[in-house]
Amino acid sequence: MTDEQAVTRGLAEFAAALTIDDLPADVVHQAVRCLVDHLGCTIAGSATPECEGVRAGIAALDAGDGTRTAPIVGTRRRAGVGYAALANGIAAHVLDFDDTFNPDRTTIHGSAPLWPAIAAAGEVIRVSGRAAVEAFVAGFEVQTRVAVAAGAGHYDAGWHVTGTVGHIGAAAATARLLGLSPEQTSAAIGTGATQAAGMKVVYGSMGKSLHPGKAAMDGLLAGFLARDGFTSNRATIEGHRGFLHLFSPDPVPAKALDGLGETWYLPRDGFKPYACGSLTHPPAQALIELRAEHGLTPDDVTAVDAYVHDYVKTTTGLTDPQTGLQGKFSIYHVLAVALADGAALLGQFTDERVADPALAKLRNRIHVHTDAAQGKDSARVVVTLADGRTLERRVAHNLGTPDNPMSDEQLGEKFVGLAAPVLGAARADDVAATCWRLLELPDIREVPNLTVPA
Repeated sequence: MTDEQAVTRGLAEFAAALTIDDLPADVVHQAVRCLVDHLGCTIAGSATPECEGVRAGIAALDAGDGTRTAPIVGTRRRAGVGYAALANGIAAHVLDFDDTFNPDRTTIHGSAPLWPAIAAAGEVIRVSGRAAVEAFVAGFEVQTRVAVAAGAGHYDAGWHVTGTVGHIGAAAATARLLGLSPEQTSAAIGTGATQAAGMKVVYGSMGKSLHPGKAAMDGLLAGFLARDGFTSNRATIEGHRGFLHLFSPDPVPAKALDGLGETWYLPRDGFKPYACGSLTHPPAQALIELRAEHGLTPDDVTAVDAYVHDYVKTTTGLTDPQTGLQGKFSIYHVLAVALADGAALLGQFTDERVADPALAKLRNRIHVHTDAAQGKDSARVVVTLADGRTLERRVAHNLGTPDNPMSDEQLGEKFVGLAAPVLGAARADDVAATCWRLLELPDIREVPNLTVPA
């Protein structure tokens, strides 16, 4: 092998060799936290009309009556393992409430492409909880490092990074579960990479959640193909006309290997307290805090000025959303419901709530300004009152980000809030408890099998 193949080879060797004994305690615990958050989002997502449509489409292609089937989370249905990974990956992301790795110039929802692939593989081979953690960490570290190596140009060009690098991460995770050699893992990574896709133009539609679903499905396929002798180019990540060359105008391939196995990205993963695009969270938190502190109502406020990171306007700048999904990517709608409702949860992002004429008028009072002083997790909000006074709130690091993390207790409360309406309170508590003891499970099928509604 030549030095030109160093990145793909290095990632493959890392994924193939990783064991849970290599991992710091905070990395292992964060993997468990990711499962709790992921499964809550998936269960709640499964109850949406969007996901019912997905299941209908899958049923038209796959009756799910073969020997290799897996549960579709939150339902009594099963499908072929690939289609189950697709359905569960979509459900994990459809609410835009799932975990977010959010360095300065890129964004990855790390769990949605990985856990569905791991769970589906667990229906074909026996997978313990410890093995699942190994696979998740391998996939997470590989996909996020490729994203960082791709740099801002990849995100800014309009690629949905979760969809593109998620294919690579799911392939690496599946390869780890299967115990593939570095050479086979390289082939899996390459086969995942050549299927990579996902355009930001579909934000605000069901197309966005398709991306992690396809990443899970395609990465699962890539791992099993590699197991059975399927090959790929040995430099698919860094090679000429490879992933980084095609998907980014300014990649730095060496970043993919910098500190690999020593510096862990997983502890920097964040969790969402609000059911909308992560870039909207800092100003939403600031406005919700001001509303609570001063007892504000919409009638009290003539203007809201939000000073935010430049990505806020380019990624969540829809001024006139028409659907609940679009509302999640409208900073104007998010701040309108933050002021009107004091919340930004599932009920604030329905088609009916977005169409409310009072909210439409309130959106006109929201003004968004790019502020170079703000990071992706910070904001400054100024509220102008009808009596001429102004109120100001700064958020340095919004709740759920690595510098202001949600506690295990808060994640547990989020899980129950999402899962109980679908499963019932008692079953939701059982699923949460099972997730928290993931490392003790001899077979991860215990987790999805509990998500069938009571």
